[in-house]
Amino acid sequence: MMRISSHAVILLTAGLLACEQTEQYEPKPIIVAIIDRDTIAVEAYDEMANTLLASSHRGQDPARLDTRRQLLDAMIDRQLLALEGQRRKLDAAPKIAAALEQRQSKLLWRALFNAVAVDAGLDTSGIQTFAIEEGFTEEVLLQHVMLANEADAWSVLEALDAGEPMDVLAVERSTHHETGGLGGYFSYMSVSQVLPEIREQILSLEPGQTYPEPLTSRYGVHVFRLIDRRPADMANGWDAVLKEFRVRERSRVFESFADSLAEAHGLVCAPLAGDRPASDSLCTWTGGQLLSSDVDLAAAGEDLQSWLRTKARDRLVVEEAKRRSMNREPVVRDQVEELRQEMLIDSLRRVVVGRIEVADAEKRAYYEEHPELYGPRPTVRVDEVLVADRTLAQRLRGQAEAGTPIDSLARVHSIREVTKKRGGSMWLVTRDNPLLGALAPLALDSEVGALLGPLEVPGGYSVLRIAEKSQTPARPYEAVERNIAVILRLRAEHQKMDSLLVQLRVDFADGVVIHEDALGSVLTDWGAREDDAQN
Repeated sequence: MMRISSHAVILLTAGLLACEQTEQYEPKPIIVAIIDRDTIAVEAYDEMANTLLASSHRGQDPARLDTRRQLLDAMIDRQLLALEGQRRKLDAAPKIAAALEQRQSKLLWRALFNAVAVDAGLDTSGIQTFAIEEGFTEEVLLQHVMLANEADAWSVLEALDAGEPMDVLAVERSTHHETGGLGGYFSYMSVSQVLPEIREQILSLEPGQTYPEPLTSRYGVHVFRLIDRRPADMANGWDAVLKEFRVRERSRVFESFADSLAEAHGLVCAPLAGDRPASDSLCTWTGGQLLSSDVDLAAAGEDLQSWLRTKARDRLVVEEAKRRSMNREPVVRDQVEELRQEMLIDSLRRVVVGRIEVADAEKRAYYEEHPELYGPRPTVRVDEVLVADRTLAQRLRGQAEAGTPIDSLARVHSIREVTKKRGGSMWLVTRDNPLLGALAPLALDSEVGALLGPLEVPGGYSVLRIAEKSQTPARPYEAVERNIAVILRLRAEHQKMDSLLVQLRVDFADGVVIHEDALGSVLTDWGAREDDAQN
């Protein structure tokens, strides 16, 4: 949970406000709850509520006061678990300390990068040259066959020499699913989008030529043919060029800064030879060193010395960020604290839950008590189109009644992305599906051919037709035993954690204060965000 401010800071702010010095201070945050020495202000509540509403509390109505209170209870429970983990000193574990240090180092590196390179790339006088050099001003049309190895690629080249069409070879032999069925053709792309490891060879070709040898990329082995080259239409392309230009300039400026930092601190890395003891110093600089135990030499590339120097230089960058007190900035401090709490809660869960064994009798009893899960069940396939607007849903129903297939309507209008490409088709088995709401039970109870909707479901309004129904046979116990064991273990884990939370609410009762009236100030822009998401 984000640490917003301590209770003492809030009281101090309130005292200063009372002294009529409000013009010098930001408005006092609206506090929703106080847990021990931490607070949850409206802004932090909204941030955490968004996460909960997209996961464990998905489908609940945030406009309802009881939903807002349930969200707050979940936030308080999380904080109580973190406090209990801290009380048990679980955060002293070396694994947690190492993970927190690693996260902080990454955040500090990024913070210093942003500070040093903040103005890099604003001077765009060299952008024209950059666009030409990086290939933004020219497009190519390529055809290829991707193979598993060079032997297969040589076989394709021999077939081309014998006169076989490349599009036929692509359909028959290419392992690249996106282009194989299209005869191996890509769409026109800028030269900048061609993989760097094969760009030079591709650009050496004239239109119509095939590269005479297999080309190896990060994705596989290819046979490439250049079909066409043409100037790129830059009317709408300069935004992408500017973005890449700024990325390059920011990296260049920061590289220069990091190199000067290394030089100023006398960074020196010793030549590597053979295995080194964990305590051996690989690189040294004024006031610091990089030990063998600090790095994984197996992850180094071919240029080991360069890789090693970069690692040591990154350590210097982090130290410089600390010297500038960037570790106290909220963007760094809050993310480190969030990870600390996550790891504390995870460690606490493992301690409390321990090892849970599920007896065979328990598993068989669960199997027999849930015929709706493991016995014969009806299944139904529906073609569905989901839209955000009821009026549009009614219009689409009218078109379906007039004979337009639902799958055609879904491919054009549906906002359910996971089924849109297959015409809204999906199989339904369980009646209780929070993502579908009333759709699943209604579909399972309807006859084949029935046209249903508009039906209000999570995410919008659904129009569907029952396409097919069948009966699934009972699943034998042996086939689902492992699944049942997982369910029962999770249930036992939840029971143990729930029991712990009951006790923690008693233990920390005096330290938890909830401002019920502040719940009216949370999630005030939820409706606007939902509208934006749908739009």
